[in-house]
Amino acid sequence: MPAAEPPAELSGKTATRRRARRWVRLAVGCLAAMVGIMGLLRFPQAFEPILVPFELRILDWHALIRGALRPPANVTVVAIDEPSLDRLGRWPWPRTYTAELVTRLAEGGARVIALDLILKEPDQNSSLVLAQDLLKRFRELGLDRAGGRNAQFARALEEALGTADTDQALTEALKAARNVVLPYAFVFPPEEAPPVDSDERRRLNRSALISLAEKEAKEAIEPLAARAVKLPLARFHEAAAGAGHANVIPDRDGAYRHTPLVVRFGDSLYPSLVLATARVGLGLRRTEIRLTGDQHVQIGTRRVPTDEKGSMYLTYYGPRKTFRQLSAADVLTSQEPPAVKDHLVLVGFDALGLMDVRPTPFDTEMPGVESHATTLANILEGRHLYRYESMKLLEAAVVLLLAAVSPLLPRLGAVRGSIAALVVGVAVAGLTHLAFRLGTWVEMLPPLATLALGHVGSVTYQVLTEERERRWIKRAFQQYVPQEVVETVARDPAALAFGGERRTMTVLFSDIRSYTTFAERHPPEEVVAVLHEYLTAMVEVVFRHKGTLDKFIGDAIMALFGAPLADPDHALNACRAAVEMAETLERLNAQWQAAGRETLAAGIGISSGDIVVGNLGSAQRFAYTVTGDHVNLAARLEGLTKDYKTHRHAIISASTYALVRDRVVANSLGTVTVKGKVQAVEIYDLIDVKQPAEEERA
Repeated sequence: MPAAEPPAELSGKTATRRRARRWVRLAVGCLAAMVGIMGLLRFPQAFEPILVPFELRILDWHALIRGALRPPANVTVVAIDEPSLDRLGRWPWPRTYTAELVTRLAEGGARVIALDLILKEPDQNSSLVLAQDLLKRFRELGLDRAGGRNAQFARALEEALGTADTDQALTEALKAARNVVLPYAFVFPPEEAPPVDSDERRRLNRSALISLAEKEAKEAIEPLAARAVKLPLARFHEAAAGAGHANVIPDRDGAYRHTPLVVRFGDSLYPSLVLATARVGLGLRRTEIRLTGDQHVQIGTRRVPTDEKGSMYLTYYGPRKTFRQLSAADVLTSQEPPAVKDHLVLVGFDALGLMDVRPTPFDTEMPGVESHATTLANILEGRHLYRYESMKLLEAAVVLLLAAVSPLLPRLGAVRGSIAALVVGVAVAGLTHLAFRLGTWVEMLPPLATLALGHVGSVTYQVLTEERERRWIKRAFQQYVPQEVVETVARDPAALAFGGERRTMTVLFSDIRSYTTFAERHPPEEVVAVLHEYLTAMVEVVFRHKGTLDKFIGDAIMALFGAPLADPDHALNACRAAVEMAETLERLNAQWQAAGRETLAAGIGISSGDIVVGNLGSAQRFAYTVTGDHVNLAARLEGLTKDYKTHRHAIISASTYALVRDRVVANSLGTVTVKGKVQAVEIYDLIDVKQPAEEERA
């Protein structure tokens, strides 16, 4: 037989709901796409302080998951560390130590030496001050113009001054090495600094970048603009093979993940200390460092990607001391030259209190000199972290794809849809991590936020819609079946399957006496109103004692105790309900009588035993109900209340009395053969239910 067509009204509502779901999915997808695109564009800017730290932390997690890398073997750090201070004295050291350090590294064959030391103040020592004062006084007295012994003393003073001038010793060492690179420091707004004089400008311009690969390069990068500069002493600057700025710019969270390769000062661009070190180490001229129109710094044949501000993203090799490290004290005191042939050597602080600490993905206290070593190694190995502008187009495409797909995932079901969303999220995370390993930074947060918002928004709507429909169906269902049945079906839909189970339980029947005569004497509207008030009060009593309303049979009530929820006190609760129903009817009669209305009388029959309970009926329609001999007996006992004088018009069977004999007050009414049964049954007049204290005394 063909399936019956659903009612037109139901089909219309279903179609409306489907259209509404489609529109909601479209709206959720659009919202998810908008959030993802706004995250990529950092718009509005108020989102940036929230989004950027998260994205930077994800970048750190990529590095931590990847693990440490092996740094190039020809990059060495000479550390001014705690053992060096213990052996050679506290900082600042005499410049002769620095001069000797440069000389020893040059003797060891270092290809380039970068001194990460700002040497902008003259070295002061007592011998130098004494020699300067004596020579000044000698000249003020005019003794330097006299001949003989005065001239000899003047030459001795000049020799002593030369010996005491440790800065000159360092200058000579720089000239002899011919491969030392020195740092200077730019000053950025709002910090104030003295203006740069002509001599300082001349010296600074010796390190300026003077070559562009193409005309577009001038507009491709807009570096940070400095206000002033702090240069090393002129004699050092003139003797060095190169110079560059040592400035670094932390991210919002204070960590260092990038370094500015170029900085603008006035109309010129200036390289970083590491960029100048790489140039000298590779034997290149200044003209061989060029800016390109696609945001790269070209160093000879090497191309280093930067962002729009000329900063290079770093690939850290690991935590502190990942690079080969020599103690400055060992270099100075060893009998043999240090093993640094063809190495690029960086000299800097590693002692607590002296080093400039830079938090990185691997270490919260990375010495600044090791950060410079990381930059230098990245340039030499081509191990750069790219952040292409074209990646934004790819990220935007991924965001739009996820915005279209994520709202559809809940159609697979709550569990399967969530698993699918998790799989897609893991795939996105995996692909971004793979891109990181290949040297490209792809943002993970916007696509994941799009996926989460699209999926969660769609699931939330689906859950709210289904919950609203479930509540509506539940309210409607409760008009026809007991609430407990509705709750059971809501927890376990399989409970709707056709069939029943044998269970020991109690059935209660209650019926109004002479209801037909009452209905004849009153208008239908009044009959309905009285019946509604009566049935409402009786059902509340049944529910209060854990009973289940099975059905109304006209003015009669059929209630179950012990199903669908198991109740070990089903017989006692049925007796309690019967007593309270009788008392409730007395109260209603008093109210009706006071209002001049006719009163009612009702009988109650109760029986307990093995009963089949479940979804019973035909293949076309079934209902949750009970069947069995004790169901019929309870109905017959209710009818017998008309023939026996009872206290509460309530009769219970012997099987019920056997279960509650110690907990109720009841009188035997003898035996009776009820209609439909061959054997006589003993019945009891239910008088009352004992209170807990009475049960204990009994």
